[in-house]
Amino acid sequence: MTNKLFWAGLGLTAFVQMTNALPFTSTNNDLVLGFRKTGVHTETHEAVVNIGQATTYLNVAPGSTIAVPGFNASQLVPDSFSSFNYLNWSVTGYSKTNTVAVLPGYVNNTLWLTVHRVSTNAPTTAPARLGYSTQGFIGGKMNSIRSGASYYSSQTASNQDNTAAFVREPVNDTANLTVYIASTVDAAGSTFNDYWTPDVEITTPASFSGSVVSDLYEVRPLTDAQGNPVTDPHTGQAGGNAYYVGFFQFNSNGTMTFTRATAGGSVPPAPILAVNRNGNTTTISFGTTVGATYTLYYTNAAGLSAPVSSWPTASATVTGDGTPKQFTDTSADGSRFYRVGAH
Repeated sequence: MTNKLFWAGLGLTAFVQMTNALPFTSTNNDLVLGFRKTGVHTETHEAVVNIGQATTYLNVAPGSTIAVPGFNASQLVPDSFSSFNYLNWSVTGYSKTNTVAVLPGYVNNTLWLTVHRVSTNAPTTAPARLGYSTQGFIGGKMNSIRSGASYYSSQTASNQDNTAAFVREPVNDTANLTVYIASTVDAAGSTFNDYWTPDVEITTPASFSGSVVSDLYEVRPLTDAQGNPVTDPHTGQAGGNAYYVGFFQFNSNGTMTFTRATAGGSVPPAPILAVNRNGNTTTISFGTTVGATYTLYYTNAAGLSAPVSSWPTASATVTGDGTPKQFTDTSADGSRFYRVGAH
C-alpha cells in the first residue's frame, strides 16, 4: 500500500509541474526578437521574444508608430542582463508554406530581418534578395532559434522569464540564439552561420542612453521552388533588393517601438549638388546617406531630353557614410550636365 501511494503521489507531482509550464511558442510568420551579449561582454543568459506576426507590422498605417509587445524592461534588466550596455538585438522571421502552414500571398522562404543603422537618422540600403535554396537555409536557422527556445522553455518552470512570448536561455546552451544566428568566423557576427550579409544585429554602446535603430526588410526569394521568378508585389520587381517595411527603435529604458515606412521610404534622399569647374576638371560635391550607393550621370545639351537612365555614367561609384563626398570629371566639352543618383 505504501508503494502504491508513493507512485500515485509522484505521478500527481509530475502532472502539476507539466500543467504549470507555459512553453514559448512561435508559428509561421511570427517575428522573433533576440537579445545577447558577445565577446568580453558575454553574460550568463540570452533572451528570445515572440513579438507577433510580420503581417501585423506590414499592416501598420504608413508613418505610424506602435509599441512592440511581448516583453518588458524588467525581463531584460535585471532578470536576463546586468545592463542594456553592449546588448546585441535583432528581429527575424520567415514564411514556410507546406501542408500545415500557409501564408496567403507569400511564397515559401520569404524572410523578414533587420539591418542595423550606423547613425540613428540615416536609413540603411536594402539588402539583395537571394535564391530560393539560400533563403530556405536561412529560414531553417530562424526556425531552429524558435525550436530551441520552445524546447528549453518546455523543460523549465514557468515564471516571468519563461512565458509563451519570452524565454531566457543559458548562454552555454547547445541550442540557444547564438548557435544559429552567429557567424562561424566570429561569434559576435550575426549572419546565420555566414549565409546572410549584412549582420542582422545592432549593438548598444557603452553607457547606453537615448536609442538605437534597425531597419526591417521583407526579403522574397528570387524564385519559387519550381524555379519560376518571384515578383515582389510591393516593388513590382522580379529581382533587385528587399522591400523596406519600417524601423525598430530600442530605447535605453528598455522599451521598443516600430515605425512603419512611408511611401518611398526605402529610397535614400536625393543628394544636394555643388558643381565647380577648374579648367577641364569638374568637381561634383554632394551629401550622402550611410550605406547608400551613388552614381554620377552626365550628358550634353542634346541629351537632356533623354531619360537619365540612358545617360553615360562614371565608372566609379561612391558609398555613403553620412559625410559629403565628391566625383571628379575631366572633359573638354564646352558644357556638361550632371546628376547624382542614390540607390
